[in-house]
Amino acid sequence: MPLTKINTRSLSGALASSQTTQPAGSVLQTVQDWQAAKAITSPGANSDAVTCPASVTITPSSASSKILIMFHGSWQFGNNNDVGFWLLRDGTPIGTSTGGASENNKAFAVSCQFVYNSYSPGAPISFNYLDSPSSTSAITYSVKGLGIQGAKTSANKSLPKGGASNAEEMSWGGTVNQTDAESSSGNMVMICQEIKG
Repeated sequence: MPLTKINTRSLSGALASSQTTQPAGSVLQTVQDWQAAKAITSPGANSDAVTCPASVTITPSSASSKILIMFHGSWQFGNNNDVGFWLLRDGTPIGTSTGGASENNKAFAVSCQFVYNSYSPGAPISFNYLDSPSSTSAITYSVKGLGIQGAKTSANKSLPKGGASNAEEMSWGGTVNQTDAESSSGNMVMICQEIKG
């Protein structure tokens, strides 16, 4: 589905110019990407995490603006392993946890499936984040996810990569099962809003 964009800068000149008088915290533009098509990937151990099909590119009108990212996605991983999720700005993780050196994985969020088989419904993951990109260039926000069971090298602990025991299918937008009536139930959406600083 094409991006849905509501941008005050594309409205009448009088309305656009009113941005200069809007108070801090005002919403200057909103961009949404909604995806429903299931995507299944079969990564190997220690591989890159799998990118969610829903992502947003937004161009701030001021370097002082903040970007509010709101994300929801349906997912399933091919076993009972915990799954790490990373939020990325132009391919670089942001908002990553800052735990101690003993932690095997540092991600934006970690979730799990309470019961797994190929016919189980997909699990949800949702989060919000207020970013300060300090830029007026186009910025792309995306989300990646993958199983984190098994050791990760020190260099990979904060990166969007899976663990050593994650060689299973990762599905966004449904289950890993291809034939069940509910195998494609679930969708993915990202909404980004420029907030006046």
